[in-house]
Amino acid sequence: MLSNRIDQLTSPPRPVPLRVAFRAMLGLTGAFGAIFLLFGLLFTWIFIGDFQPISEVQLALSKTTTRGIITGVNATSATENDVTVYAYTFTFRTPDEQEHTGLSYTTGQQWRVEDRVDVEYVPGNPTIARIAGARRARFSPDVLFVCLFPGVGAGLFAAATIKGWQQVMLLRHGGIAGAGIISEHATGTRINHVPVIAYVYEFEADDGELYMGKSKSLPSGRIGDEAREPVLYLPRNPKRSTLVDAIPLRHPLDVDEFGQWQTHESVWPIVWYTLIWIGIAAHAGYALARAFGRL
Repeated sequence: MLSNRIDQLTSPPRPVPLRVAFRAMLGLTGAFGAIFLLFGLLFTWIFIGDFQPISEVQLALSKTTTRGIITGVNATSATENDVTVYAYTFTFRTPDEQEHTGLSYTTGQQWRVEDRVDVEYVPGNPTIARIAGARRARFSPDVLFVCLFPGVGAGLFAAATIKGWQQVMLLRHGGIAGAGIISEHATGTRINHVPVIAYVYEFEADDGELYMGKSKSLPSGRIGDEAREPVLYLPRNPKRSTLVDAIPLRHPLDVDEFGQWQTHESVWPIVWYTLIWIGIAAHAGYALARAFGRL
């Protein structure tokens, strides 16, 4: 038999409280992934914020060379391998006799004011230009490794969101059954030094067939405290299932007198998840502006 808190659940589709949906989509690792992503991006902009990939591709595909002159040399506050990065302002003229100004960088000083240099620029768009042998970004492409940190964070956050959304769909559309725990073991994942446990279970769906499932959760007294653990599964595909108590919520789900999901979760998951997406949108807008040379 199922526990009394679940066996009166109404037939699908049923509403899922936003607090439950947002908490599920943060998951076990989503919050950590979001922190890695957002703070990793802040450091990424410091090192490659002035890197404009579209302009670099344009220079690689279509460029012409002319002569220019160095008009300014400044040591920046940036260093690579303890070597100071230098900034050079330069001017050059296009065939229509229009004068243009550009900015390039090198690690270590290579030229002085009034030195004559070769300048590469995009025909039809001389604002995209650099000194031959120099770069348009303050740091060299070697520092692109900093993208690893937001990349890992994005992977964790995306995986948690996808997994959480699947659980929300089960809460909304899933059939309910009782499952027996077959085995449990610690995974290689730890959160705050606590190992995540993988639970393997078996349940009988409405079609009379037995199905196996696996859910992961931090250890708690909720799983294994009942003879038959409540499990949600998709009637059209019972291989998609989850233990109700494995959904990463702070408080166990309950069912009210109308057969609807009832929760004691706070509103903070809504606040945090919304702020995370605002931060992601801000970073995405900044990246697009940089890519198209608008910042």
